[in-house]
Amino acid sequence: MISVEKIIQDIWIINDAGAVLYQRVFGKDLEEQLIGALFSALNLLAEELETGGLSNFELKDIKYFIIKKHGISFIVNSSKKTKEKKVKEELNRIVNKFFNLYSKEILNNWDNDLNLFAGFENHIKDSLQDTIDKFEKAFW
Repeated sequence: MISVEKIIQDIWIINDAGAVLYQRVFGKDLEEQLIGALFSALNLLAEELETGGLSNFELKDIKYFIIKKHGISFIVNSSKKTKEKKVKEELNRIVNKFFNLYSKEILNNWDNDLNLFAGFENHIKDSLQDTIDKFEKAFW
């Protein structure tokens, strides 16, 4: 089995309506639906500016990456020190796992019950930094 470095700190999966389908966030300073609306607004603005939409942006020492596929936005963040290529590769793995688990039919028939996505972290935990890893990196 290939060992994958855990480089993703936080993740949000948001539909076109701005509803947060899934999130894993270390510091829950913002309400999840508020952050979903913010990311949706940023992506809409970016689509107006260029056809590809917003692919990444930086806030302080954190870099955010966005991929939009089939009407769903996948947003992750990582340390600015982490190579962009590595984060994008990991984000693409997460996107592919999501659509392998949740087919177009499942998503089209979704009844707004967020419990459907509750187990997604079990499938991507190899990509997500552990809380202790993030704590250690802040001090080392």
